[in-house]
Amino acid sequence: MHKLNKLRPALLICVLAVPVGAFAQTPSRIPAEIIREAMNRESVRLAALPPAARQQTPRRRSWPGRHSVVFGTLVGLGVGIAVETATIPGESGGEPHSVYLPMFGIAGAGIGAVTGLIISAAR
Repeated sequence: MHKLNKLRPALLICVLAVPVGAFAQTPSRIPAEIIREAMNRESVRLAALPPAARQQTPRRRSWPGRHSVVFGTLVGLGVGIAVETATIPGESGGEPHSVYLPMFGIAGAGIGAVTGLIISAAR
């Protein structure tokens, strides 16, 4: 009995290491004719479908992906306005913001539109 206690972990590892499915069933062999028949049925079924159903639909892009020039223009406008408010000292001795705001906004929008145009052309 003492000898069996020493072998118990080794027996447990051997039993757990061998898959149970190997003992439970014998591998089944599918005749080649059955596979050929299934392939023929599927090819007939796919050939009967209209061409549009056989093709995958292209993945729809997001709004910025579809309208990259407009998106670039809007982002450039926002960045231009933010740069103007950060760099021009408004009420404290300088020109008021209303003078430079359109200039920076239009310049930023133009840069953004060109960037969006380049990105859309690269796709």
